[in-house]
Amino acid sequence: MKFDWGTGIFLFLVFFVLSMAGLVFITFQSEVNLVTPDYYPKGITYQDQIDKEARTAKLTTGLKIEQQSNSLVITFPNKYGDIDFEGNVEGEILMFFPKSYRFDKKFNIKLNSNNQQVIRTDSITWGRCILKVDWKANGLDYYQETEFMLK
Repeated sequence: MKFDWGTGIFLFLVFFVLSMAGLVFITFQSEVNLVTPDYYPKGITYQDQIDKEARTAKLTTGLKIEQQSNSLVITFPNKYGDIDFEGNVEGEILMFFPKSYRFDKKFNIKLNSNNQQVIRTDSITWGRCILKVDWKANGLDYYQETEFMLK
C-alpha cells in the first residue's frame, strides 16, 4: 500500500473523530457537582441570605467554633443585641464539603445547657469543610459560614 497525502489525511480524520468520541464518553462519565441540587431556586431568594448575614455581622459575639479530638463544639452567644438569649434557637447546621456533596452532613440545632451544639466527627470524613449555620432566635434569622480543616 502506498502512503500518500490522501491516506494521511484520512488517518488523521479517523484519529480525530475517535479522540472526540472518547472525550465525549469520558465527559458523560464524570460527576457534575452543583453547590446544592436546588441551586437555581435558592439563587432567586439570595437577598434573604444577604439580610441574614448582615444581621449576624451586627451581633456583638458570633458563633464560636472549636474542634476537639473527636467532636466539633459550636457555642451560640448568650445575648442577641439588647435581648437576652433564653435558649429558643431553631435551625440547622450544614457541614459542606467542597470535594463532593456526598460527604455533606446536616444537623438540626439542639443546644445543651451551655448553649452549645456538639457534633461527633468520628464518622465524618476529614478535609476542607465549610460550616453553614442557619438559625433563628427571638424571631430573627441569622446565618454564619466558617471554613476550616476537619481533622
